[in-house]
Amino acid sequence: MKRNIVAVGMLLAFSAALWSCSSSDDKTPEQNQSLEQNLTSETQSLAVAVDEITASEGYGLITMSDNTKEGTEEESDERFSYGHTITLEDIKGVYEYILPVPDEGTSTKMGNGYWNSAFERVGDSDFFVINLPQEKATRPWKLYVGEDGDSELDNDFNITASQYNSSTVMNSEGFEFDYLLDADITIEEEAAGAIFVDWNMNMSTNMSWDYESEFSFPNGYSVGHEFQFGDTTEFAYNLKKDGEVLFMEEVEYIRSTEEAEAEYEYALTIGNIKIVKNSSSEEYMVYRNGELEEDAVITVLHNEDTTTGEGEEDESDHAFCRGGLDIKITFTNEDGTQEEVILSELIGEETLEQLDEIFSSMHDMYFVNKLVDRVAKEAYDINMGEGAGE
Repeated sequence: MKRNIVAVGMLLAFSAALWSCSSSDDKTPEQNQSLEQNLTSETQSLAVAVDEITASEGYGLITMSDNTKEGTEEESDERFSYGHTITLEDIKGVYEYILPVPDEGTSTKMGNGYWNSAFERVGDSDFFVINLPQEKATRPWKLYVGEDGDSELDNDFNITASQYNSSTVMNSEGFEFDYLLDADITIEEEAAGAIFVDWNMNMSTNMSWDYESEFSFPNGYSVGHEFQFGDTTEFAYNLKKDGEVLFMEEVEYIRSTEEAEAEYEYALTIGNIKIVKNSSSEEYMVYRNGELEEDAVITVLHNEDTTTGEGEEDESDHAFCRGGLDIKITFTNEDGTQEEVILSELIGEETLEQLDEIFSSMHDMYFVNKLVDRVAKEAYDINMGEGAGE
């Protein structure tokens, strides 16, 4: 009998412990934290994500720029200097880098003239496939320059584009530009990332600009940028992990008309916390997991040094992640006391500088323009030459 009583007592105690654990586990870790603790945790996760991204090979491709280039002068964007249309159908095939490249390139007759080539078409494919040494891919300004040691390099850098279109139509009032790229990148047969760019411009009668880019890393992270200009102006920056938002900043502005006043909305998301302000609200509002937090007050600190010169502005003038503004958050504790944090200090100067570098580079990627598009133009010329019976 005594043994049965002890057994029942242990069972009741164990059941109570299970009920207690179950009741506690019904709450997410964020709900057990104060808003300030939760925000601190989310900014730490963001800093870890940025560290992992900047340690990847894809980061070097994203942030490649004229500033990276040895030498110096800024090159013009050839895509807007002439009228052309290049589609995937025009350039599909496999193209290998020629090792070594002669000092003056290889001269191939094309019509009544000649053009210099660093690639040769070596096979058929339904995609646009580029194989070249990573030493050249990461320094595209060296594509057509022969250097000592070139013969020792391997074509170990691969770009495979499943979608490609680049079209510029010139007219007396300006030009229209339509661009699409979707490509995977491997280095030494290991995935290095995937790049997507969708860009439409009408710089003639109807001035409009619609741009979207995304770079996806093999470890599940992705960074993206969107910009739209027209009757509605929008921009957005995002950093995600397996599709889940770690950071996002968005602005939408609808111009006023005779029928309606201007409207705008600003939203900054860090993990499960979202700060929102729109034209119908007087104050910034803070949401956690979609629920309004009453005890947090937002003060925006504007940076007066972000104009691009002589009153010019771009979207970075109005973005926290681009250094255009900062945010002070005042928390009210349960005992009525208040605490303040500056968001830039919570995230950290180095993390913010790296975010700025990533997002500014995503606007019009140097890697795409100076490598992918340049080789696409060469592939187009190769195929046109073959089509002419060369």
